Amino acid sequence: MDFAHSHYGSRPFIKSAFRVMIPYYTIPCLIMVILLTVDFNWFLNNGRILFNKYFKSEAAVEEQDKTNDSDSTKSSTPLPFDDDDELFIADNEKNDKCSIVGKKKKKKIGFRERRIIHYEDRIRAYSSPDKIFRYFATIKIINEDGSFDIFMTPEDFVRSLTPGVIQPRKYGLDKYKVINSIENLEGKGFNSKNIFNWLSDNGGLINFGDYLFLMTLLSTSPSEFKLAFYVFDLNGDGELDRQEFERVQELILSQSNIGQRHRDHITGTGTFTKSGKNSAITRYFFGSDNLQKLNINKFLQFQKDLHYDILKIEFERRDPESGPVGIISEVSFAQLLMIHSDLPEKRQKRMINRVKRKYKEIVNKKGVSFEEVNNFFSFIYHIDSVDLALHFYKLVGKPLSKELIKRLAHKITNVELSDIVVDIVVTLFDENGDGELSQREFVSIMKQRKQRGLERPKDTGLTRLLDALWICTKNQLNISTTSLNNEEDKIKEKQNIFIINKWKRII
Repeated sequence: MDFAHSHYGSRPFIKSAFRVMIPYYTIPCLIMVILLTVDFNWFLNNGRILFNKYFKSEAAVEEQDKTNDSDSTKSSTPLPFDDDDELFIADNEKNDKCSIVGKKKKKKIGFRERRIIHYEDRIRAYSSPDKIFRYFATIKIINEDGSFDIFMTPEDFVRSLTPGVIQPRKYGLDKYKVINSIENLEGKGFNSKNIFNWLSDNGGLINFGDYLFLMTLLSTSPSEFKLAFYVFDLNGDGELDRQEFERVQELILSQSNIGQRHRDHITGTGTFTKSGKNSAITRYFFGSDNLQKLNINKFLQFQKDLHYDILKIEFERRDPESGPVGIISEVSFAQLLMIHSDLPEKRQKRMINRVKRKYKEIVNKKGVSFEEVNNFFSFIYHIDSVDLALHFYKLVGKPLSKELIKRLAHKITNVELSDIVVDIVVTLFDENGDGELSQREFVSIMKQRKQRGLERPKDTGLTRLLDALWICTKNQLNISTTSLNNEEDKIKEKQNIFIINKWKRII
């Protein structure tokens, strides 16, 4: 057909549907890209400065600047559960000036900080141990021969375990504070009273081998270490030398999620599977000459002290600047219990808000001391026995009340739980408001808190799914091949019988 005929004239050009919709999609996409590149925190901070400059009185501005300066000196950002601390203004009758009194308002977490926290939490949850160590370590020591070693401080180690605590901005993956020699560590601000200090001659620093071992200690129960000790104690004297202890290390590490994700451990070339050169823990257990022996009691006490020391650092991070030293608020204690829970964020906030609402009305708040916190964590370190006891009490129909929890703690761990701690725990895990403990959630969350989330597989589940599919496929192929071979054998057997019968008739 001739479309150039005069009957058709000039045909209009018809655009495709995709080309028609391009302007409608392009403009929103450009707006979204621009919004993502805007630093809203910068606008908020500068807007606050302009507001203070032109609309606030001088006394209030000076006091606010002091508050901002003190907030900027904090080394880490807390979990995204903030107390509803109110900041109010009172009139000073003597000097007729406006002054700010009351509790300081906590620094709010902006969009950028929330994204960084989410990214670092994914590193803690899914990355290999060597990447986690390289990301959260902050010290790089240059040796005389030009080589270097990477170390963690105790605070770095706890930060690598604790979700929601942001890494200082100037550090990150393969970004460290460079120190020319170990002697230059003196006077650099390391806490000499920190109990990690006596582990090492390097000012309490932790190398990668020590990091792997400490992570294994936190994720393994004392009963498993006891069993491994008895297996490798060849002469039965209850003590292990260095070679026997290294075999125990390799066995425990290979069975843990940390060891399964450690690349060097899989290839057999890692420092952890070798002689433990420069290991502070090896020197502590076996001396500088490696001739001492290690007994199970000393090892289990070391594991217990490690839990105590990490809990102490976590507690001191939440110690408020205003108020009594060594006391944290009731809400901070509830947040401390929920750190490693797998619950959705909305549900965690709902549980925390129950504690906030209850203690917001109390005028004279006592807070929670470290001794009370340590007693409760000594109780949850025996959470398996607690779970069994709570199950039996539930079977006989007894309510899981506050008095029952205190009695269980005394019977199982021989510690006395304070009334305030038990009240916070029951409020946190009381879903229906009947004043009783919800056993299922309490036990599951406390088990995760005990192991600090280290029992979870270090992957998103896709790798395990693909492995399972591959194993099932191979098994199915083997079954199909075997069945085909059996059918072929049966056919050949029938053919042979037919040929034999045919020859018999001919003969």
